[in-house]
Amino acid sequence: MFHLIKKDILMQKKTIGLSLLFILFFAFTLSEIGPSGLVVNILAVTYMLVLGASAVEDKNNSDIMLVSLPIKKSTIVFSKYMSVYFFAFYAVFINFLIYLIVNQFNLSIKVLPFTSDALFFSIIAVTLFCSITLPLIFKYGFLKSRVISIILFFVFISGGLSLVDNLSKNENSIFSQKIVNLLNTSSDIQIAVLISIPVVIVLFISYILSLNFYKNREF
Repeated sequence: MFHLIKKDILMQKKTIGLSLLFILFFAFTLSEIGPSGLVVNILAVTYMLVLGASAVEDKNNSDIMLVSLPIKKSTIVFSKYMSVYFFAFYAVFINFLIYLIVNQFNLSIKVLPFTSDALFFSIIAVTLFCSITLPLIFKYGFLKSRVISIILFFVFISGGLSLVDNLSKNENSIFSQKIVNLLNTSSDIQIAVLISIPVVIVLFISYILSLNFYKNREF
């Protein structure tokens, strides 16, 4: 499985280099929206690299070669899901490095705040988005699912930011009050578990769907 993840990295060296520029750009331009900007940054870069790997595979017909090798299809699918978190960790590390440098040298530059809450919701966002897009890629291939994936990405980003904005502006609404009360009466661990459980369930269902699609796919 490690070699499959390594393959996803090595075959898009240029894209990874380009992603560094994206991270730097987002780190400064999205600093005005606070922790939400870090979530967008990490999600966008992870999305870029995950779909980039799928695009290269489609271009080189890598799936045809992989299914001809003595590798279980479950291993191929699982490695793709693991690649998602490797790319996410890469984005987290670079963002943290930028944040650390700016703060250590007291530079008069505003960058994205690096908080545990933002990091947690970044992983949640990455998990949910890839849980939706990966089954599409395993069923139809990258080229056929590309347009849907791009639309989903922008809907995901705009919908998430709109939800946060609406909750902050409508603090007096019944829905907002219930959320605030729940957050105030629960510990950080309880909130994390409450959010993580359904996300893990969605991820598991996504993996099962992807595996079934990949097993039944005609190459």
